[in-house]
Amino acid sequence: MARRILTLALLLPGLLISSVSGLAAPRIAIIIDDLGYSRQQGQAIIDLPAPVACAVIPFSPHGRRLAERASLAGKEVLVHMPMATQGHQKLDRGGLQNGMDQPQLLEAVRQALGQIPQARGLNNHMGSALTEQPQTMGWLMAELKAHQLFFVDSRTSSHTVAQQVAQQVGLPSARRDVFLDNNRNPVSINQQFNRLIRLARQHGQAIAIGHPYPETVHYLQQVLPLMEEAGIDVVPVSSLLSTPAVTTATSQASVNIRP
Repeated sequence: MARRILTLALLLPGLLISSVSGLAAPRIAIIIDDLGYSRQQGQAIIDLPAPVACAVIPFSPHGRRLAERASLAGKEVLVHMPMATQGHQKLDRGGLQNGMDQPQLLEAVRQALGQIPQARGLNNHMGSALTEQPQTMGWLMAELKAHQLFFVDSRTSSHTVAQQVAQQVGLPSARRDVFLDNNRNPVSINQQFNRLIRLARQHGQAIAIGHPYPETVHYLQQVLPLMEEAGIDVVPVSSLLSTPAVTTATSQASVNIRP
């Protein structure tokens, strides 16, 4: 109870200030990553009272079932695709490795999509190395476009070219603006959520990524029901995508992008 009072005390002043604005309601979308290893944590995300997107790791023990449940509950499902990191961290099964050629990468992507047929899009799990590689991202984005999916760049590297490549091939895409819970302390989560709201007010929209930590779930359970009163629209992430016009020549040139 004390944590709930603290959270609301910190959050409410900022929200109420904006509720009197005559401007169009800012829009936020929230993606929760890393679903599939805990059935209980995944179900808690599915049960949240807002269109929170569920990013499911393919081949995870509970991934298939959680994706089914999320879709039935009206939540958007994403494939949370493991990708190679700068630190050479071990990837989850089926991840996209450095050094894969085009057939190997496309086969891995297709197997992942087959695991999560409910997916409407894909975002990267880790990927600080792979998302910096224009040619590899070109292969990925062309494949996602063929499946009529969208891409959200988790931005695990400041040098990522993933969304840039997606735009050049005409793939609907977006990018993460805020990580909610790199620090799991409730006060820090609250600060990051308020940053999300500030960015949405400044730009009209903003996207956050979080994880199914108990602290994050507890916080979102409290704050999401307050958004309507605060004049904030919580929307599916697909509502915030950019889809630039693209020519055939531009699409074919996408793999030659330089960061």
